Amino acid sequence: MHIDNELLTQWEPKVQSFLSKTYIRGLDRADIAQELRIAIMKAAKGFNEDRGVLFHTYLHTTMVNTIRTLLYKADRQLKTSSLEERTENSNLLDYTEILDDSVVTPSDDIDFNLFLHSIDLDITEQKFIRLRVEGMTMEEITQDIGESAYKIRQDLQEKVKKLL
Repeated sequence: MHIDNELLTQWEPKVQSFLSKTYIRGLDRADIAQELRIAIMKAAKGFNEDRGVLFHTYLHTTMVNTIRTLLYKADRQLKTSSLEERTENSNLLDYTEILDDSVVTPSDDIDFNLFLHSIDLDITEQKFIRLRVEGMTMEEITQDIGESAYKIRQDLQEKVKKLL
């Protein structure tokens, strides 16, 4: 298949369609569009009519895979970046340690009231966080609250994940 500006122009509506449905943290729309245009050229170069597949189908698969790769890279970059580099939602990121299995000790530089107001927590979740900060184990919290601390932690992790 011949790769030229006409090919890119022909499939630009598909690029725009993908853009309208895609958000990738760390990439703006122009970057995503450029990656999709490159995917068009790669699809045209790798397309083989003898396989009995329409170019549209082959292109769609190539573009979906491009988006998946971009999402994967963005996710990995987000996970490996340090807390100092991440300014967006930084007040939440500092508190995720209270949701892991390690013993948490109080810290003077952490404003837990800010954290508690950053997400919508019920009374039990607020008490769980306070007890974790006081250094109580998950078993001790379960006895104190009267319900599974592990279940409360799981609910909190889901809430924090939605905000990040």
